[in-house]
Amino acid sequence: MPFDPTLPQENTALDAAQMRAQLQSLKEEIDDRVTGPYVDGAVTAQAAANCNDVDNLLLTVSNPPTQAQVQSIVDKLAELMDVLKRV
Repeated sequence: MPFDPTLPQENTALDAAQMRAQLQSLKEEIDDRVTGPYVDGAVTAQAAANCNDVDNLLLTVSNPPTQAQVQSIVDKLAELMDVLKRV
């Protein structure tokens, strides 16, 4: 019996068999969800990808910065964002 959130109905006597069935169905849902593959999949879907291969930006910025320096910063930021996205 799947979990029924409408049970027990208000102002009705509690039925032990009905309550056992409700609790058992909740336990089955929990057991089905909390498994290694489920947790691994949830973490993978929500976490950023590995960005260890993105090198540091070695740049000395002048005052005022040149367009090329700013473009280098934008390019490095775009590279980092692309690596962090999971596809």
